[in-house]
Amino acid sequence: MIRGMESVQILTVIVMGRAIRLMARAFGMVRHMTQRKYRSDIDGLRAVAVIAVLLHHLDTRLLPGGFVGVDIFFVISGFLITSQVFSEVKRNAFSLKGFYQRRINRIVPALVTVLLATVFVGAFILSPVDLIRLNVSALLSLLGVSNIYIWVKYGNYFAADAGEAPLLHTWSLGIEEQFYVIWPLFIVLLYRLAPRYVLPVLAIGVVVAVGVSEYATGVFATAAYYLLPTRFFELMLGGLLGIYLHQPRIIGKLTAHGIAMVGYLLIGFSLFALNPNSTFPGINALIPALGAALLILAGSGDMRSRLLTCRPMVFIGLISYSLYLWHWPLIAYLNYLEIPIDLPVGAMLSATSIILSWLSWRYVEVPFRRNGATLHFSRIFARRFAVPALGLAALAVLSLQFNGFPQRFSPEVSLLEAMTQKKPSEIRSGCHVTNALYGTEPNDACRLGVKKEQLDGIMIGDSFANHFTGMVDILAKPDNLSIMDYTMDSCPPIIGYTVDMSEVYAAHCAKRNERVFSLIEQKKFHYVVLAAVWPTDAIAKDIVEASIKRVVEHSDEVIVILRNQSIAKAASCPIRRLMFGIDRNCSVPQSTLAPYWADVRAKFPKVHFINPNDVICPAGVCSPIIQGQLLYLDDSHLNEVGSRFIGRTLLDRGYSLLRKPVATPRTAEAKFDASAHR
Repeated sequence: MIRGMESVQILTVIVMGRAIRLMARAFGMVRHMTQRKYRSDIDGLRAVAVIAVLLHHLDTRLLPGGFVGVDIFFVISGFLITSQVFSEVKRNAFSLKGFYQRRINRIVPALVTVLLATVFVGAFILSPVDLIRLNVSALLSLLGVSNIYIWVKYGNYFAADAGEAPLLHTWSLGIEEQFYVIWPLFIVLLYRLAPRYVLPVLAIGVVVAVGVSEYATGVFATAAYYLLPTRFFELMLGGLLGIYLHQPRIIGKLTAHGIAMVGYLLIGFSLFALNPNSTFPGINALIPALGAALLILAGSGDMRSRLLTCRPMVFIGLISYSLYLWHWPLIAYLNYLEIPIDLPVGAMLSATSIILSWLSWRYVEVPFRRNGATLHFSRIFARRFAVPALGLAALAVLSLQFNGFPQRFSPEVSLLEAMTQKKPSEIRSGCHVTNALYGTEPNDACRLGVKKEQLDGIMIGDSFANHFTGMVDILAKPDNLSIMDYTMDSCPPIIGYTVDMSEVYAAHCAKRNERVFSLIEQKKFHYVVLAAVWPTDAIAKDIVEASIKRVVEHSDEVIVILRNQSIAKAASCPIRRLMFGIDRNCSVPQSTLAPYWADVRAKFPKVHFINPNDVICPAGVCSPIIQGQLLYLDDSHLNEVGSRFIGRTLLDRGYSLLRKPVATPRTAEAKFDASAHR
């Protein structure tokens, strides 16, 4: 009897299944697409992306190019959102309110949860300046413009201080949200104006956008990493694929396997061949983006990758958004507290991130997405976006108004932090320029030393030359000298030097140096000051000597400022010692000078050397803080306070821009000789 009932049940299921399939065919392609809209392989691809980012953030040595996981996310997002928008546009059912309601329901609840948790923890452990940055970036993250703020405040994504910014990773959300302000309207307009040419126009657009990204990455490297115009092609590529697959495409299994294999190879190559020093985005970003697009294309038929559709990968893919949000604040706070992320700590952090992500997905993402679909747009916007935004705005304003609540720590913390905010590049803005502004002409108003009509000399070099301007300003005054500063990022005054420069940066530096050296030859300045992060490798000897010789031959006196000592966590270590009461030595042993300097001095006796390490490194031990003055802006660059402190200290010891102290047991020249041969 029981077996008979089981047989009937099985038969009923089979019949119902066939009936459903027949009904789906009868309802046509729209119904067919609705049934197949969920693709587990895309969740698996999300898992690849977020695992790559997580491993890279834990230790760049694990996956040097793991940061390309964000680019995979961009392609996936562009594909899914455009597929939905285009389908609605074709059915004349698209609504901007409906689109943004889905975006709010999808993004905001989990984001607000993480933002609130992050600012709560930050209130207890972050310094006043860092707390202000956190609370401002939390508001801007919700508003979708944190990428711009992060670019301005932190610069290079891979810089040391950026690794301590708890909301650094929200830059990618800013890219996506800005894209979705433009993209739906563009699709609607394009479809209405040229419905037959949507794919060709988008294909051409992707090619143009890649070209823009490649060019801009070479010219504005830091800005290109964070801003929409240079990332546009990645989302656009996903969108192009979404529209292409709107009509069913027949892909054979063998072809699908081949496409998938190429996609895996492109992503794999990106993960291991690219690294933080690679030029990015540009063409290099196209590699993982194209790999992701090929995997999506390969899975559009009946063939689905076993790797991407296995349960663990699908699970990670489902919680990938929350995992992306949660993992970085945990890492950033560990970095801030200087807790090394070794294997046990990394494993615990990963487990904690996954648990928090599952809880966030299960109790925030899913419920808010479900009930948000039935609510009116005005209620969604007010409750889920406007109210949190107003709350975060109030917090940001209070932080700014009360200077980051400095009473949480000793008064010395705020005093030292104030020194780190004195940035020579901002103080000398216009006199010092970025690489992109290599064509900027010298400005006669850019004067160091005394203010007088007659110009006595010029100071040239890179960002290190810029950070020595305060020191030079003080040292030039006793000799009644007026020196023009004319400096540029990433461009030491060395003809033909291109180490660690992109092709575009090297070309810009070459043009800038040729202009500068020609100017020196034409003007015959009495004094020329050269400063830079001088190369330490012996292979640079010949071009350094040749460059100095060219200046020596066309000026009365040449002053070379040697590079100052680099110190890990130079700007933060003294502050953290006060904040947390830790007994950490912030000093480091002095590094030896490049051996070629002794030869330069022997060949060019009229070259005068100034060594800032005479102040920074007493007795061969270099400290970022001397007599209560915090000297550094980051691990290598000086702040304005430090630069001027070094200048005053050298002046007190008998130095000027042109003279060294005399009648001392061991002169600066003797120190130079000794250090050069250590």
